[in-house]
Amino acid sequence: MNIILSKNREKKHIDFDKSKQIFYDNFYFGENNMVLKIPILGVKDKVSCDDIKIEKFDITKYMYLLFYE
Repeated sequence: MNIILSKNREKKHIDFDKSKQIFYDNFYFGENNMVLKIPILGVKDKVSCDDIKIEKFDITKYMYLLFYE
């Protein structure tokens, strides 16, 4: 799968994974319903590059801590 970053196509938001206790900076790509999740802060443990995720995602089902452009 190829994902191309374009300022006009992605939406950015920050969310929190309760199970891993990690805050993520997310880039949502609506055309593909995919999200790139980049860890920015771990509450209990340090974050690593292993915590980066690419997932199928429906942005309309969730509430976010912060949405930004």
